[in-house]
Amino acid sequence: MRVFLIGMMGSGKSTIGRILSSVLDKKFIDMDSEIERAKGMSISEIFEKEGEKEFRRLEKNLLKELVRSDEIVVSTGGGVILDNENRQTLKGENSIYLRLPPADLYRRVSVKGRPLLREGKESIFRIWEERRELYEQFPSVETSSQTQWETVAAISMKIAAGERKTLNSSSHPVSISPGGFKSIGRMPNTVVSKRVQRIFSEWIPSSAFSIDDGEEAKGFHTLFQIYEYLMDRGVSRSDMVVGAGGGTVTDLVGFASSTFKRGVPITLYPTTLLAQVDASIGGKNGLNFEGCKNVVGNFYMPYETIIDPVVTLSMDEGRFEEGLVEAFKIFLITGRWYENFKSRCRDLKNRNLRALSEMLEEAVRQKDRIVAIDTRETGMRRILNLGHTLGHLYEPLAGVSHGMAVAWGLEREMHYFANLGLIDEEMYREVSETLSEIVGLDFPQLPVEDALRLLRNDKKATTSESMEIEIPLVRKPGSFEFAKVRLDDLLAVVV
Repeated sequence: MRVFLIGMMGSGKSTIGRILSSVLDKKFIDMDSEIERAKGMSISEIFEKEGEKEFRRLEKNLLKELVRSDEIVVSTGGGVILDNENRQTLKGENSIYLRLPPADLYRRVSVKGRPLLREGKESIFRIWEERRELYEQFPSVETSSQTQWETVAAISMKIAAGERKTLNSSSHPVSISPGGFKSIGRMPNTVVSKRVQRIFSEWIPSSAFSIDDGEEAKGFHTLFQIYEYLMDRGVSRSDMVVGAGGGTVTDLVGFASSTFKRGVPITLYPTTLLAQVDASIGGKNGLNFEGCKNVVGNFYMPYETIIDPVVTLSMDEGRFEEGLVEAFKIFLITGRWYENFKSRCRDLKNRNLRALSEMLEEAVRQKDRIVAIDTRETGMRRILNLGHTLGHLYEPLAGVSHGMAVAWGLEREMHYFANLGLIDEEMYREVSETLSEIVGLDFPQLPVEDALRLLRNDKKATTSESMEIEIPLVRKPGSFEFAKVRLDDLLAVVV
C-alpha cells in the first residue's frame, strides 16, 4: 500500500504523515526533503539557482519512482498537483487532500524556506485560490477543526479495507474489522455521540440522533430523548437499533433497546478503546443515578458488536490509554497475552494498528470467555470488577474519567492486598509500573464520608447494612479469587 498526502504548504502533511506511517507500519517519505538530500541544497536554493521549472522536473521524476515503491506514506510538495501527469498518477493511488482554509494556513506558515512566499505571507491566499480546483479533484479530509489524531483516524478510515474477522464468540456475535465502521451508513435507527458524528460524519446516516459525550449524559434525561427518537421513527421489535460511541452510548442505547417495546435488537459500534474491550462486550447496560455509577441497569445481549480499531485512533491523548488499562486488566486476570502486552506497550501507546488489532482480538476473546461462563455476573464474571471498587470512588470524587479511575483503583487494590501479604511485593510493583507507563499514577486522597457512602452503595457490598465488601484478588497473572474485606480497612488506602 502507498499513501500520498497532498495539500497546501502548512497543511500538516509532514506531521500527519509521520504519525500515519507509525500507525500503518510504513516508511515515511517527505518529497521535499528527498529532493534536498539528492541535490545537496535546500528548496529555496534550488529555486534561486536552477529555477522552479527544474524543481518541478525533479519532483515529477521522484513521484514516478515512488509509485514503484510499496509500503510508504508520502508527504508531497504543495505544488505537485500543478502538473496534469502528476495528478493522473496520484489519482491512481491512495491520495488524500488535507483541506485547510487559507486563513488558517496564513497563521501557520512562515516565509522562511518557502520561495513561493518571498513576496510575503499574503501570497498564500492567491496560491490557495489558484490551486483549489486541482486539490478538490481528490478525496479530502477537513483538518481545520480536528486534532492530529482525529485527522489520522479520518485518513485511515478512508483507506481502510481490512478483512472482517468474526470471532467464535459464545455470548453474542463479535467481529473485528478495520474500516468496518463505514457499514454504519446502511443502519437507519442510529444513536451516535456528537464527537463521533463530527469526526466520521461522512459515514454516518443523516437520520442519526446524536447525544452528548461523557458521563453527564448517562442518565434518565438522555434515556428519555432516545425513547422519543425511537418513537418518532416508529421503531418496531423487528427493526434494528444502532449505538455508536463510547461506553456511555453503548450502555445507554443498550438499556433503551432492551426496554423499548420490551426489547428491540441492537448492534453496537464501540468507538473508544475502552468500550471495545469492555462496555460493548457481554450485554451489561447501565445508567448513573444520584451520583452512583451504573446503579440502574440490566443485561441484554447485542445482536452484534462490530469493533473497528481505526476509530480508536481519533481519541485524545489520555483517553486512548484508558482502554489499554482495561485490556491490561483482562490479561492480568486471565494470564493470556500478559507478557505480550508488556513487551508491546510502546507500540500500543503509539496506536500501531497491527498491534492494536492483535490486542483487541485477544482481549475480546478472553472477556467473552468469562462472560459466557457467567452471563448474569453472579460468579466468575465478577472478576472483571478488578480495580472498579476503588475506581468507582475516584471517578465521581476526583472527577476523573472511568478508565483513569479504574487504573488508580487497580493499583490501590493491589497495594492493599500487598500490604496484607496476599500478593507478592514484586508482583505488585510490576503491575504498578505497567500502569504508570500507560497512564501515570497521581491519585489524590478522597473525603472519608463521601467515599464510605459510595462504597456502602456498591453492588458488591454483601448487605445494605454490612461493613464488608467482596472484591477480586489477583495473586499472579491467571490466578484469582474473591476476598471479603472491611470497608474501613479498604478505605485506608484512598483517604
